[in-house]
Amino acid sequence: MGIVLSTLPTEGEFVNWTTPKDFLKDQSVVKYMPLGILSLASNIKDKIKILDPPTESWTIEETIIRIESEKPDILGLSAITRRAYSLKQILRKIDVPYVVVGGPHTTNYADLILEQGADAVFIGQLADNEFSKIWKKPSGKIYCNTKINDINMPNRELLNFQDYFYDGKVLFKAEKRMPMFSSIGCSNRCTFCNVQSKRVQYKDPKIIVDEMEHLHKLGSRSVHILDDNFNINSSHLSSVLTEMENRKLQIEWSGRGQVRMNYNLVKRMKDTGFKRIHVGIEALDNDILKYFNKPQKVEHIEKFCEVMNENDIDVLGYFIIGSPVETEIYRRELPQKIRNLGIKFPWFNILFPEPNTEYYKSLLRDGYYKKDYWGEFMKNPTPNFEIPYPYGKEAKKDVIKYVNKLIGEFKE
Repeated sequence: MGIVLSTLPTEGEFVNWTTPKDFLKDQSVVKYMPLGILSLASNIKDKIKILDPPTESWTIEETIIRIESEKPDILGLSAITRRAYSLKQILRKIDVPYVVVGGPHTTNYADLILEQGADAVFIGQLADNEFSKIWKKPSGKIYCNTKINDINMPNRELLNFQDYFYDGKVLFKAEKRMPMFSSIGCSNRCTFCNVQSKRVQYKDPKIIVDEMEHLHKLGSRSVHILDDNFNINSSHLSSVLTEMENRKLQIEWSGRGQVRMNYNLVKRMKDTGFKRIHVGIEALDNDILKYFNKPQKVEHIEKFCEVMNENDIDVLGYFIIGSPVETEIYRRELPQKIRNLGIKFPWFNILFPEPNTEYYKSLLRDGYYKKDYWGEFMKNPTPNFEIPYPYGKEAKKDVIKYVNKLIGEFKE
């Protein structure tokens, strides 16, 4: 039985102004390996072909042609909400006997996906155990309860993984960087965030370090922990460090985390090769942080940066510009505040009303949006849809101009 697992092409995805276009151009050279479907593939024994249209720059039609050329019995599509249009087009046009959809998009839109032509929809953080029985061809909504420690590591060799290496500089330089996960989910409830699962699952430290060593054997010289929040649980992080220390594993690694953490672990992180932490700072103002429902204050950010700088760990800090409680004084003072904290790599984003976030719901509730734009779009996805800026066209021009100024000011 032939199975094709594929991500969705970027053609027609909805416009997201989070990252300004000039900044985004510098990031377009980086390719992201589809770890979700590679994990699925490593947990079933049937013949599998992995396709990754975004990396190949395929259009919708090219993706359909490529899928059908494999003559699969089963097609599995990994869907993110931004690509709702390409999903609908592929479901409508594809000639495959049995088509299933998984991924983050299914959490809120399973019924719509079934109406659009999917035979089954897999809903949940992880679907590996449930998908391993795909030969039974279940129909309708499949609720998944796979545990993170019950699955195999993603089989990166099902793709030409070397295509995903990038040795150039995008803000920072990392030799043959490869991502992996040590956990899934995030318990924080930031208003702007579209991370759907608030239940965190942690991989066993031995499994994590096994995978780090495996990536090193594949040629990676920089391992990036791509969790939503890898340092939120001190006990778990300490156990990972202990496993690395027991094996005397010394490699360059980095991770996405949060400001509030156990600082007693930072020296151990450095000693095992930890180079850089990617962290959602979002703002250097307590009123803005409160508006975002961030579980931190400026004093926590200051302490965090102090400790990281003392240990020669670079900080890549994400900032969100454009909240309605932001002031002109804050904007004027922000660049110097960032410099004072020693944040080596500031990354500036514009506040965007992602579907199903508390921020978007508040815009509906408070009358900034007079209708449910995302609800209408999901029912009938149109190519390159752009939701109106909630505070008006002039305000949008102003925030884009300011963010581009910040990017230029900190660009090396």
